[in-house]
Amino acid sequence: MSSPAATRSATTGLLAIALAAALWAGAAVLARTLFDDGVEPILVAEARSIVAALGLLLIAAVAGRRRTDRSAANGPDRTSGRMLSAQLIALGLSIALVNAAYYVAIEHLPVAVAIVLQYTAPAIVVGWAALVARRRPGRDVIVALVAALSGVVLVSEVFLAGSTGSLDTFGVAMGLASAVLFATYTLLAERVTAVYGAVGAMRRAFLVASAFWLVVQVPQGWPEVLVAPDHVWRVLAIGVFGTLAPFLLYVWGMSRVAAERASIAATLEPVLAAAVAWLWLGQALGPAQIAGGMLVLGAVASLNAVPRRRRETKLPVG
Repeated sequence: MSSPAATRSATTGLLAIALAAALWAGAAVLARTLFDDGVEPILVAEARSIVAALGLLLIAAVAGRRRTDRSAANGPDRTSGRMLSAQLIALGLSIALVNAAYYVAIEHLPVAVAIVLQYTAPAIVVGWAALVARRRPGRDVIVALVAALSGVVLVSEVFLAGSTGSLDTFGVAMGLASAVLFATYTLLAERVTAVYGAVGAMRRAFLVASAFWLVVQVPQGWPEVLVAPDHVWRVLAIGVFGTLAPFLLYVWGMSRVAAERASIAATLEPVLAAAVAWLWLGQALGPAQIAGGMLVLGAVASLNAVPRRRRETKLPVG
């Protein structure tokens, strides 16, 4: 039986992830307005990583490195330096590429299909944890996973006649790639955050992501479109409030709930994006979308009914 302290910790973690999902949802709607204004999605993916990295460096400078980092020697995991460096690089690259893959998927597929493909990620996380990390999911996790994925299908309305049409193979590949990358950074962030803490892990990961995008962008020249007066404030908002803040909240929340539960809770994003689009853009919500939203909300709420046990300190990453 879980202690009141464990219950409070799990609740706090899920609330942090829910807030992260809300910020991601708002950023998705804001990014869409940039796309509609002719800004290339890849440029938005680049900019959000670089803005987040600069913000995290500023946090480290203001707060002091010792206060934002957790010492690897004192952390719960004694991963070798070489392995940890490889995990950090993989984490940074997965963060850099997840949104790019999703944006490309949206260009080649109906948005509903891209959403459903990306949010198969929780199934990948739960499967990996069970098969590789040997963390057998509880019945509550399995039920919440099925309910959350069903809710995403309903919210996206991918089942509507004519909503899929003839699917573009490349688009499907990019949608699945975004799911794999989402699952990858979730699993790697769980490990790296245990060593460096949320701020330290994300600062290092976003520096890797930024370095990758700079290598890609420098040969193409300065992206003037991003700093246009009508665009720059949206780019900064997406970088700070749609990237830096939610990623910190997500990995901080994950330190209080296992990666499996965190990834399921993240399915709140498409639900909240639909709500933001309804409030901000006046897009109507159908009965199926409302039912799907209730399913996802119920799934996330159920995760807190039986807080997870303290995860093992040795987590195979493979």
